Amino acid sequence: MGALKKIKDFFYNILVRRVPEIQRYYESYVDADKERHRKKRGQSWALLLKCNFHYYFRRRLPETAAGRTEAKRLHTGGSESSLSLRETPEQLAEKLRDYDVISFDLFDTLVYRPVARPADLFYFVGARLEYMGFHQLRVQAERRARNRKYREQGTWEVTLQEIYQCLQDDMGAEAWTAMEAELQTELSLCFANPYMKRLYTRLREQGKTVIIISDMYLPAKVLRNILHNCGFVEPEQLLVSCEWGKSKHEGTLFQLAKERLGTEKSFAHVGDNFGADVDAARKNGFFAVYYPNAQEKGLRFRPDTMSRMVGSAYAGTVNTWLHNGASVYSPQYEYGYIVGGLLVLGYCTFIHRYAAAHQIDKILFLARDGKLLHEVYRRLYPEARCEYVYWSRLASVKLAAERYKRTYFTRFVEHNSHGRMTLHELVAGMELEALEERLQQQLSSSMSERLTPQNAGQVVQALEKLWPEVLACYEQQQQAARQYWKGVLQGCRRACAVDIGWAGSGAVFLRYLVQHKWQIPCEIIGLLAGTDTFYTAEADESVSFLQTEKLVPYLYSEGLNREFWSTHNPGKRHNVYLEMLLTSREPSLKGFALDPDGSVRLDFCAPDPVDGQMVAEIQQGVLDFVENYCRHFAAYPELFTIPGHDAYLPFRLALNSEKDYFKLVFPDLDFKENIL
Repeated sequence: MGALKKIKDFFYNILVRRVPEIQRYYESYVDADKERHRKKRGQSWALLLKCNFHYYFRRRLPETAAGRTEAKRLHTGGSESSLSLRETPEQLAEKLRDYDVISFDLFDTLVYRPVARPADLFYFVGARLEYMGFHQLRVQAERRARNRKYREQGTWEVTLQEIYQCLQDDMGAEAWTAMEAELQTELSLCFANPYMKRLYTRLREQGKTVIIISDMYLPAKVLRNILHNCGFVEPEQLLVSCEWGKSKHEGTLFQLAKERLGTEKSFAHVGDNFGADVDAARKNGFFAVYYPNAQEKGLRFRPDTMSRMVGSAYAGTVNTWLHNGASVYSPQYEYGYIVGGLLVLGYCTFIHRYAAAHQIDKILFLARDGKLLHEVYRRLYPEARCEYVYWSRLASVKLAAERYKRTYFTRFVEHNSHGRMTLHELVAGMELEALEERLQQQLSSSMSERLTPQNAGQVVQALEKLWPEVLACYEQQQQAARQYWKGVLQGCRRACAVDIGWAGSGAVFLRYLVQHKWQIPCEIIGLLAGTDTFYTAEADESVSFLQTEKLVPYLYSEGLNREFWSTHNPGKRHNVYLEMLLTSREPSLKGFALDPDGSVRLDFCAPDPVDGQMVAEIQQGVLDFVENYCRHFAAYPELFTIPGHDAYLPFRLALNSEKDYFKLVFPDLDFKENIL
């Protein structure tokens, strides 16, 4: 077996490890679906040979391996978590009742790391050390240590100290500081698998002898500390390959367990590696329970092209939550968790950094899409000065009509000229009832007539003739709005207006009204998740505001992450799908008014026909992701600088199968598209 492994390592070094670009792509391909790799090894080998051919004979990798766009898709056959549905921990405990000794694998079974691949932890160590290239050095040092150990002692099992003795060749005495940093990183990142925590506890309650058998370079003392930090009662035995020079894969560690605990006893083993934890266990007389690796189950649905550390943290946070087998979630919840969680977290941290860098006195989260953002932001930064404020496209278009007349007509008349609304309904929606009779005289037609593309121009002409009277109808709203916003902005010189997008008119109109119309001495800067795109009819209307940074995007714009700007299509409801991640269940603001006592009253439209339970499920998914991510990486502030490119990529994967995926998430949703 040792000679065969040596031959395999020889060819793996030549075909995979010699070229870092090939290694990254090939290992990413294998990790994305290890079940496929096990069943179709010929397909994996063919891909590897293709990569080597292109690299050595064409001096570049094939297009499928380098510079490729995201081709993965989210699961569309039901909720992703249902793929890992299994018997409950209590049911499994009953199945194991007949065995005297129950052994567990440790990593990826009892304990999780919230990263996509075990070696990704070395990026975190490198960040602690501020040591360039540490990840690669650490991987290479372990490989050299194993090869040396096999040559000298005939075993591949090494200790952490032996690995760092090899690393000392590259780092000198600092290698020992790095080793301590790695131990601290392991302790800070590892957390209990909730499914296995319940199983472990139940087996202990049954009086079973519970042991741990692990192929690992960390010493038993460290593993005990990890288990203690994760809330596990210490096992009766903890057998680690590096301390015994034996391994599960070769079966010798299972034999050792039987020798120490009694060969007459019956044994069962639970683990995530099919070769080491199932095949080898069975060959050595153990009843084996295969517990599929959560990362392997989930990686085929996670993006490949995120930045290394954030991408690994995102995948680890999603995979360990959806694929531990403890719960099955709804497609709506998973949409929030998989797609919305990183986007909302990344946007909130972006907002915070912007506010700190630009001397922002107050952050204003505009209704309604700002409600969830405000809730998350307050959880992240409880001391920050921020407020959820009432604003809407409908209210802002009326209040800014004096300057933005053309927008007023476009939004009210042109966008509603689809034949589903009467002229009377249009006038009522515009709150121009006082002018209805005069408008009818101008139009020489019945107000019960429907607004269509054919008569929309006549309606605009009639309104223009009565323009001073139209503005006068909104005078009380102007007074009420000024009073409301004067209170909101009291003591502020600069404020951010936060919205999801898209043209940025909410922030732009507010900027005009605050600074010019209402003469409130405060500058308003608009922060947007995304902007209008290539497919938007008026895609250039905000260009000057973006260029002068009066509007600042997070996800994409004409000059930021342009590949998203050029593919995000509002005509295919892409905007609506993103808005559903943030939408509030409360109705939209209709306008501002003054009560008889002079106080401001907020008037609201009729509630939207949106399923409140669906919205609650989506937002709970977002909140749970944020909570889990923050818990995992609280000690790593660098993980909260989330590029807009990374935050958008999960949504990009949803778009790769958008018909099937969004039909699964929103089976009966009727999206409202007009302004009224």
